[in-house]
Amino acid sequence: MKPIRIMSFNLWCGGVTPERTAKVFSAIADCDPDILGVQEATPLWMNLLREQLPGYHAVGHGREGGDKGEYSAIFVRADRFDVLDEGTKWLTATPDVFSYVEDSLCPRVFTYAKLHDKDNNRDLYHINTHLDHGKDEVRLLQAHYLDKFINTLDLPVTVTGDFNCDEGTSTTYKFFTSGKIADSKFLAKDTVSAPTFHGYKNLEIIIDFCFVSRDAYTVDSYRVIDTLYDGEHPSDHNPVLVTLTPNA
Repeated sequence: MKPIRIMSFNLWCGGVTPERTAKVFSAIADCDPDILGVQEATPLWMNLLREQLPGYHAVGHGREGGDKGEYSAIFVRADRFDVLDEGTKWLTATPDVFSYVEDSLCPRVFTYAKLHDKDNNRDLYHINTHLDHGKDEVRLLQAHYLDKFINTLDLPVTVTGDFNCDEGTSTTYKFFTSGKIADSKFLAKDTVSAPTFHGYKNLEIIIDFCFVSRDAYTVDSYRVIDTLYDGEHPSDHNPVLVTLTPNA
């Protein structure tokens, strides 16, 4: 089986300058992902991503509907994957229409893609999301809605995103890792960990994750990429890069 490289990257919606975007795309090129999940991808970012990643198929819609608001988009290598199904849903009890959980600071969505891996002749799902940055009870409810969708799937799944919850300690993290999926960091044969959110202030917080179906994959490596470009971080988040291999 050929390994799959999965990257999660919160791009930061602000400060979209030529200098910073060059750093972001250098980071993506260095990681060379087969599947890329991005958060805080404004319509401006989406235009840049589509332009700079011509070998990828873009999946997703903005959280305000259509091309409005931030995307939690997925980019997949067109030469490796066929996209069999795709969509963006709101993290609410009415996922197919614009909506948001009470007390959420903004609408939140997840994007999914059903993929056919042409190299391994396997079908799989990838999901990418960005949970709310306010109350933990809001995040927990959003996680329940996402988990409900995951439980409808009959194929292996990987999930990337900015979950805005602390690794290991928050109720949202504990709930999300108590079901069908696990944190790839703790399954990996080879792990290089670092904070995923620094905020350009040397914060040491881990809130970005790649979760995987427990028995479907062997996680070969987990990396938090804290590389500096011209002495600076590309974003206020460090990307997460996971390499995994489907189990036979």
